[in-house]
Amino acid sequence: MLSGSLMKRIIALTVCLLAAPALAEPSQKELDARAKQLEQKLKGQGYTVLVEPPFVVVGDSPAGEVKRVTTGFLRTKVALLEKDFFAKRPDRLLEVWLFRDEKSFRKGAKKFFNDNPDTPYGYYSPDANALIMNASGLGTLSHELVHPYMEANFPDVPSWFNEGLASLYEQPSERKGHIVGLPNWRLPNLKREIRANKLPKLQALLGTTRDGFYEANYDSYAYARYIVYYLQEQGKLQDFYKKFLEDKKDLTGATALQAVLGESLESFEPKWRKWVLAIPYKR
Repeated sequence: MLSGSLMKRIIALTVCLLAAPALAEPSQKELDARAKQLEQKLKGQGYTVLVEPPFVVVGDSPAGEVKRVTTGFLRTKVALLEKDFFAKRPDRLLEVWLFRDEKSFRKGAKKFFNDNPDTPYGYYSPDANALIMNASGLGTLSHELVHPYMEANFPDVPSWFNEGLASLYEQPSERKGHIVGLPNWRLPNLKREIRANKLPKLQALLGTTRDGFYEANYDSYAYARYIVYYLQEQGKLQDFYKKFLEDKKDLTGATALQAVLGESLESFEPKWRKWVLAIPYKR
């Protein structure tokens, strides 16, 4: 049983926490200061440093190319993601490192972050506050952008939707002023697994833990991506995101998914599998 004085201290602390202002995105002043620090650190090494709110961008390609990617691809994808999904920007200062090719990417990840990447494409490191990219292909950049935005807007997001939405934008395009994902290289393997009946039930995917998702013995990324892709193609993705974000009881997304589909997962799943097998795709 708590003493009266201890109870008062707990109540006071709770009030302070509730009254504390929400963390804000980094200011222009903070971004500029970090850019200046990086310019000094990287002086003479062939890097270009740019501020592109809410990020500081570092690239080892020619300056014009770094600027083109930053003010073109990056700026456009950020604007579209914010328009359709994310009301808040990341609440900490993040860097985007754009290495010109895989060799440069691996060398830079080791030199600046002491990492040995298990991917040739790029990754988001929350510990380093950085997106570390092989910029020879930009689909991974639009994938990884989703993760820090999810952290700021949907901290309880399950891995299946976090990676499903991120994977959707590995093959990004634009349709009527909105970001969309196109069929990509994950589709053929998903079709093989559907035909071989290797996928678990949809309810099982939605209920996977973080470790369960990343260590699955099936292609969990492809499974999640094409659930999200289906919602996109039916014009239901933004509605699903909003309902899921607002649902504080069902953290799997099953309730929100059934609401936007207008049917149970059991009746939807076989139709979805058939639909996936009919999606055309050429490498």
